[in-house]
Amino acid sequence: MERLIHILLGVALVYGVYALGMKNWDYVSEAKRQELETCLREKGLSSKYYFIAAWQLFLMNLLCGGLFVFYWSYKQWQAVRAGYKSTRSPAPKGSPFLRSLFTFVTFYQFNSILNRTCLYMHKRPSLPAVFWGTVLWAGAAAALIPALPAFWRILGGILFVLAPCVLQRHINRLPKHLPPVRLKAAELFLLPVSWLIWTGGYALVRMLIQP
Repeated sequence: MERLIHILLGVALVYGVYALGMKNWDYVSEAKRQELETCLREKGLSSKYYFIAAWQLFLMNLLCGGLFVFYWSYKQWQAVRAGYKSTRSPAPKGSPFLRSLFTFVTFYQFNSILNRTCLYMHKRPSLPAVFWGTVLWAGAAAALIPALPAFWRILGGILFVLAPCVLQRHINRLPKHLPPVRLKAAELFLLPVSWLIWTGGYALVRMLIQP
């Protein structure tokens, strides 16, 4: 319990520094705004994103055992690549499907693109990509390590499904009017597919470890 309190205090401290720092952004000077926007356009941002309610994303990730995050990553990269804008570099290489397979790596870049888009539109960005990207894979790793106590595995799983939801909240604040976010039949179909994948994986592991 003491370790958990220290972790929570650390997260609260990071968020506090972030929140206070964002209040100091200077949007008063037109010259500074133009300079910032030019820099953001050079590094790259996107005019398109995949929209889903953050609570729906969290619930679907829980029900799918975390596998829904790969579908979410696929839809986000599909939208980002279609709406990518940069004065210095082309759209990120690699198909949305390939990028979704390597979500634990591409999540960092997606977070950075989203943060630049938020700043360009004068919206508050999320914490730096290194923070949420690390939370994503570290949470997944903790959830899948059998040697860890149940509490830490559960906490890791929650952090894993929470990271995409935090970014989705920032995405949903970008437009003036949020597009319809009802779950589609294809998305709901991922529920039984995920259960079959986890069942098959569990059966395979049992088969391999049996003498």
